Amino acid sequence: MKLVHWIYPELPSQDLQTQLQPQDVLLLRQDGCYSLILPWPELACRLLVLTTDLNARGLSLQTPWLAIDDTSWVELAAQASQVVLWPKY
Repeated sequence: MKLVHWIYPELPSQDLQTQLQPQDVLLLRQDGCYSLILPWPELACRLLVLTTDLNARGLSLQTPWLAIDDTSWVELAAQASQVVLWPKY
């Protein structure tokens, strides 16, 4: 499982979308939470948002995203074969 972090307020490029596999996790953190309100394409991976960042920005969780706490984030990172901060460009 690959854990991919997205921290930018816009949708990621097609490159990221094609790299994600069903066993992977896409985690929105920091300003990436703002992209929740955008029309995301259907992705075949697990879609998560860090609760701390979501609450700090006063945003509401959007379907199909699930919120996780910091402890779960650390556990996911420990289980992942790769942890990637995806570049904006």
